[in-house]
Amino acid sequence: MRLRFIKVLAVVAVLAAAFSGIARALDFDDDDIPPPKGEVGAVYRFEVAAHAGCLPYHFAVDSGQLPPGLKLSDLDERTGLIDGVPTQSGTWSAWLSLHDCAGKSAQDLFTFEIAPRTWGIKTTSLPSAVAEAPYSTNLQAGDHPTTVVTWKVTSGSLPAGLTLGADGTISGTPTTAGSSTFTVTATSSDLSSQNRVDSRQFTLAVVSLSATASRTIGEVKAPFTSTLTASGGTAPYTWTASGVTPPGLSVASNGVVSGVPTRAGSFGLTAHVVDASGAGRDVQVTLVIRPRLTVAARRLPAAAAGRAYRAKLSARGGVAPFRWSLGHGALPRGLKLTSRTGTIAGTTKNTGTFRVTVRVRDALGASSTKTLVLTVR
Repeated sequence: MRLRFIKVLAVVAVLAAAFSGIARALDFDDDDIPPPKGEVGAVYRFEVAAHAGCLPYHFAVDSGQLPPGLKLSDLDERTGLIDGVPTQSGTWSAWLSLHDCAGKSAQDLFTFEIAPRTWGIKTTSLPSAVAEAPYSTNLQAGDHPTTVVTWKVTSGSLPAGLTLGADGTISGTPTTAGSSTFTVTATSSDLSSQNRVDSRQFTLAVVSLSATASRTIGEVKAPFTSTLTASGGTAPYTWTASGVTPPGLSVASNGVVSGVPTRAGSFGLTAHVVDASGAGRDVQVTLVIRPRLTVAARRLPAAAAGRAYRAKLSARGGVAPFRWSLGHGALPRGLKLTSRTGTIAGTTKNTGTFRVTVRVRDALGASSTKTLVLTVR
């Protein structure tokens, strides 16, 4: 009797299962919640479930359209997945179809609402870099409460020598001039654990920025003016002194180096130049400051009346070429001073002691005078 009761229960169970299969046709789950609202740039995920029929299920878009950036795929044998990152706001409707292993199918209409972007990359352009000069700039993203933002290059490449850190800092020392175009992607997770993504293409120009000086030689106690001229980059340029300048000299924002040098020597003048795009670097020019110009001779060699005479004046310091002239006093008759060489030459018949003032002037306009004694016997 007990065995017969068990058999009856088994038959009833089989019939119930068969009746249930007939009653529940292949379909999407009736209790599915509507697709969640999405946002441009926010990672989207929606699972679609179904029942009845036979596994595995396959899901497809029959008509209509999913929001751009989203796709439909089979998550597993019984669940479909709509995921991706929406790229356009609006309302989108799509008829999704469900197919089972027996070839049966069902359809349902799904509506998706995508809101405009609320978070993204704020940086619109990058300042130019200078070849062989340190470079650093920070990419910015917002505005949205975030916990972590990570950055990476997703296409193209940065200029050689530069890298993008996960914190959005582009840094390094570019090695060659040129332009590079690349795409960076920022990923953010806000306080509600909503991941957001944005990408932007940038072009970073690397210029070869250098400088020359219109004048590189000066003289102690002689007014000095030189103009720094930049090449490469985009005018106008702005200049500032960087480091120690030669004693007595200063650098103006227009690149004019001026002042009165107070010490002789060879000096490396370092100035920082920034072009119109914001690219900048330290450049160095060498300035040579000569000692103050002086007449070197202490006396003139004696001359003999009636005999040919020749003596050459010399100067210390200053900047060649030199020009010589006579001041107070006069040479004995028959002797002349050659301005270009500083040579006194000729034949005189006059005897006596003569006091002669000579003056030398250099290329910078500095001058020096000295009174010398010439004895003619």
